[in-house]
Amino acid sequence: MGRQTVTALRDISLSVPAGTLTALTGPSGSGKSTLLHLIAGLERVGSGTLDVLGSELHACTSAELSALRLREIGFVHQDFSLLADLTLIENVRLPLEALGTARGDATAAARAAMGRVGLAGLEERFPAEVSGGQQQRAAIARAIVGERTLVLADEPTGSLDSRTGAEIMDVLAQLRDEGVTVVLSTHNPANLAHADRIAVLHDGTLVSFGTADSSVSAEAGTA
Repeated sequence: MGRQTVTALRDISLSVPAGTLTALTGPSGSGKSTLLHLIAGLERVGSGTLDVLGSELHACTSAELSALRLREIGFVHQDFSLLADLTLIENVRLPLEALGTARGDATAAARAAMGRVGLAGLEERFPAEVSGGQQQRAAIARAIVGERTLVLADEPTGSLDSRTGAEIMDVLAQLRDEGVTVVLSTHNPANLAHADRIAVLHDGTLVSFGTADSSVSAEAGTA
C-alpha cells in the first residue's frame, strides 16, 4: 500500500489432503480470503513455497497459473463475478468453452451443474433478473461445472438463507465424497459440521489446523 508493507499472512504452514473438505474460519480480516487467493494462484506469496495439485505456484508463470485454474480449479468469489450481459447458463459454461469443449456438451454440463444447486428453470435469466442468492448459486455452479479437482469457495453461503446455505454445503460435501478437494472460508458455525478439517486464522496467523473438535476449541481460546 504505497510505501507501506502490509503482511496479510505470516508463518502459515499446512497441508490439505486430496479428497477432503477443509473450512477456513476466523474473524474478518484474519486472512481467509487471501489464503484462498494464494491457493488459486490469484495472488503471489511474498516468500516461502506453495504447492497445489503438484504445481509449484510460487515458481509458475502467469500463463501457467491461468491454465491450471482453467483445467482443474473452480473458484467461488464473494462478489459472484458473473458477466452481466450473459445468461446464467452462459456464465456457468464459460470455463468449459474456454477449454474448447463443444457447445452442446458444455451446455449439458452447465445445465447439470445448475440443477445441482437448485437453479433448474433459470438457465436463460440474466444475473440482474435473479436474486443475490440465485447469483451466488450460479457462481457455485460455474465453479463446479465439469471435472474439477479442486474447488475453492470464499463464503459460499454468505448471501443465502439458512436452508439454501445448508443445501449448498450438501453439494460441496457431495463433491468431496466424489473425490474433489474442497477448501472454503466461512463465518457460519453450521458449515463447520461438514468439514473434515478446520483451519482457524487470527490476525494473519494459523491458530490451529485439525479436526472439528480441536479447531473449534482453539478458536474459542482466541475470542
